[in-house]
Amino acid sequence: MTSLLTKRLLRDGFAIPRWSVDLLQVSPTSSGGCLLLQAAGASNFKYFKDRQLTPPKKFENVVMPERTRLPLVQRTPLIWQHGSAMRPPRQTKELWRMRGEETVHTDFKLGQFGIVAVAGGMLKYKQFEAIRLLAGKYLKQGNAFAIYGVEAPYKPITNHGQGKRMGGGKGSISEYGTPVKAGRVILEVGGKILWEEARPWLNEITKKLPFKAIAVNAEMLKNLNEEEKRLTETNQNPITFEYLVRNNMFDCQRQLSPYDKIWFGKFVYLDRQMNIKWKWVTGERYKGKR
Repeated sequence: MTSLLTKRLLRDGFAIPRWSVDLLQVSPTSSGGCLLLQAAGASNFKYFKDRQLTPPKKFENVVMPERTRLPLVQRTPLIWQHGSAMRPPRQTKELWRMRGEETVHTDFKLGQFGIVAVAGGMLKYKQFEAIRLLAGKYLKQGNAFAIYGVEAPYKPITNHGQGKRMGGGKGSISEYGTPVKAGRVILEVGGKILWEEARPWLNEITKKLPFKAIAVNAEMLKNLNEEEKRLTETNQNPITFEYLVRNNMFDCQRQLSPYDKIWFGKFVYLDRQMNIKWKWVTGERYKGKR
């Protein structure tokens, strides 16, 4: 059995030292060939020196939930579906819910990978369905699962409809949405799945979102935050936008928006370079008005 194992390893192109043949004959194993070769010093292929015989990565989150696929999101909140005593209230746009930077839901709960928004926007029912269908297409039953990082649509969106005259008061509710700020985790993937497997279809999901988002793993997310913090701390120019606003240089606060006094020009306007999170880290440039 040991000689057969040695012949197979030599046939597959492994560079086995002469002294390790005796080791193979003394301590043979049927399933741990890779670990045995590492102990023997034959960690490289014979013809592919750069390929290391490393054991597979240990998976996290191996306890599968009852439902591995994403749940079906309701188009309308349940409280307004079963004949409530009051009519569903209509709200204003409340753009402040999408402006600024997310400060709470910014890290992965599972510690693997997912999708993070780099700009603010509104998630509607059709985007939730697109995420659910595309993720369910690639998630294997019993191996991987996905969870939402955002709430189901709850904010009413009104519309007058096409071909209507101006006036007539507030329009009727047409659909519901979920406001999202920059830095919010949209989707997480966990289970027995590699980053190389999930990255292609996670990038496909980001193209279907109404705002800019990126697919990252936990290590990439940590590096982005650390690099942004380092660039901020090592900045040698003391005259920043925040410095100008806080000291009211040239009476600039008279012309600025109240949101500029909170976020200092970041994540406030669609036509600004500072509207994208990690802009200084990624080196992305503003391409013009939308």
